[in-house]
Amino acid sequence: MQSVKPKVFSRLNHTLEDMPEEKPEILAVHKRKLEQFLRELELWEPFSKGEFRCVTCGKTITVDNVGAIIPSGENIVFCCSSHDCLFKITKQQQVEPEDAE
Repeated sequence: MQSVKPKVFSRLNHTLEDMPEEKPEILAVHKRKLEQFLRELELWEPFSKGEFRCVTCGKTITVDNVGAIIPSGENIVFCCSSHDCLFKITKQQQVEPEDAE
């Protein structure tokens, strides 16, 4: 599996000025394939037990509310499908490369 840094952006409740100049790279996994994807990452068991929380708001992540699965260094973080949380995580992803310099 190719290592990439996915970015997520939601235009709802935000203006065009908020949109990044570069188009974000988005990798998608359909809900029907989520279990298979998480099994390949050896994360299905803790995911199915409700052990993952949204990195932004702290909600328990489920099949019905997973919005993003994001690599973060050696870890993977989850974001719920709330538009506010997706927007915050997008802004954070845009800032990270500058912070690394």
